[in-house]
Amino acid sequence: MSRRWLSGLWLSGLWASLLACDAPVDPLSAANVPWPQDPEALLPICDAQPFEELAVTCRVQAASFFGLRGQPERAQEVCVEIAEGTWRDECHFRAGEELGRAGHTIPGLAHCAQAGQFARNCITHTAWRLPRQPALSPQRGAEAIGAAWEELSVQVSAVLDGIGDGLEGEGLDLVQARFAYNVYVGSGQTDPAAARLPYPLGGALRTGLAIEAVRLLEAAGQPAAVQTILDLYSGAVPPLTGAPVTDREHLGRYHTPILSPHEAGQPHLPVYGGGLRLASKTPDVDMTLAALEALYWLPHTPADAFQPFLDSPEPDIRRGAAKLMRLCAGEAFDIEATLKTLAAEHPDEGVRWHAEDGLERRSFEERGAAPPPPGIRLDTPATPPL
Repeated sequence: MSRRWLSGLWLSGLWASLLACDAPVDPLSAANVPWPQDPEALLPICDAQPFEELAVTCRVQAASFFGLRGQPERAQEVCVEIAEGTWRDECHFRAGEELGRAGHTIPGLAHCAQAGQFARNCITHTAWRLPRQPALSPQRGAEAIGAAWEELSVQVSAVLDGIGDGLEGEGLDLVQARFAYNVYVGSGQTDPAAARLPYPLGGALRTGLAIEAVRLLEAAGQPAAVQTILDLYSGAVPPLTGAPVTDREHLGRYHTPILSPHEAGQPHLPVYGGGLRLASKTPDVDMTLAALEALYWLPHTPADAFQPFLDSPEPDIRRGAAKLMRLCAGEAFDIEATLKTLAAEHPDEGVRWHAEDGLERRSFEERGAAPPPPGIRLDTPATPPL
């Protein structure tokens, strides 16, 4: 018998003794007894809590344990017994997150849809935990990958239907981003056929293709360059291959969403870690935007790598490069002086905005203070990889 099991048995027995005893139970002593991790054993303890506040938090905990066990219906039964309001929202939030952690994405999202004020965070965390399907790799081909996404997207839309506040579309975009990431990143394969699918799925897959390409190039000791990724996408060079890796072996750099007012109304796609990238319905332009994000994903990529793209004839590419450059340290130039020059002289108002905002946020590196981690805005906590 495991020590944890014995501990749970002892605690359950202790609670049974407390509940069965005719003598008065000291509320404080009863409240301080640890709770078992078995949700079925926990529920009668919740009912016997001496304070209503503890009873409610106890039920929330039980719902989260049911979620981790992959029992969404039992979690639902527990949550709906809590009065409408913050604590019921919290109950669905905790259940949704734990279901997502256990790999039950659709039931998890169904709970997130009921999480009220916590719905957005719940959907974000649950979507990014979409489990990888090893059989769904680039080698399966574009048709099979497209069909798999169509089936999944119908399920996501069904559980998020009518949630409001734009969360149905946002949730669908997040699940799509993770789906595409799972197809390519860590697979050791870069067949570009799936990444040529129409927007928006094609755009999400282009992000995944670009990240896996730079990962494999770096693993092979070759320089990661945007043109190399474009040649791979067009078929000018054969697909890269390499050893597959697990999730924990391929985490890269990430950033929070940074949206210029000059990009309002333009399409964006989520990127791993909580950020957004500009997207284009012109495949070659979109592939370039994805490749720039992939370069940033490599933690050591300097600002210099993005500078040549500030003069691109495509506004989206100029602005996407400016967003990423402002987050990095310069290698061959002083990043503060470069941003000042861009803010004063660049003809693109979107590039000027990123330079000005970058100077303001970095301040500059708080004048002698230790610089923040690459890609982290000084005023905004980043969403860590999940």
